[in-house]
Amino acid sequence: AGFIAMYATLANRDVDCCLIPETPFFLEGPGGLYEFAERRLKENGHMVIVIAEGAGQELVTESMQALQKQDASGNKLLQDVGLWISQKLKVLII
Repeated sequence: AGFIAMYATLANRDVDCCLIPETPFFLEGPGGLYEFAERRLKENGHMVIVIAEGAGQELVTESMQALQKQDASGNKLLQDVGLWISQKLKVLII
């Protein structure tokens, strides 16, 4: 539900970045999330990222080689992208 995350971001002036499944994003390289996070942390000393359910699944699946699991209703189980990205950013900061 990317629209919920986007509307919450628009309602809050503290959010620096909103990641939604409807818009793909990349981590490395010019314009990537790592570059943006590094710049924002240098400027403000903190950063708030809103991550909608389902955002970045292709990135997590590639790196974690997740199995395609389903819940009892047959829906695809989504990986925890927020935890994954926070761990990646911690490595970047240190």
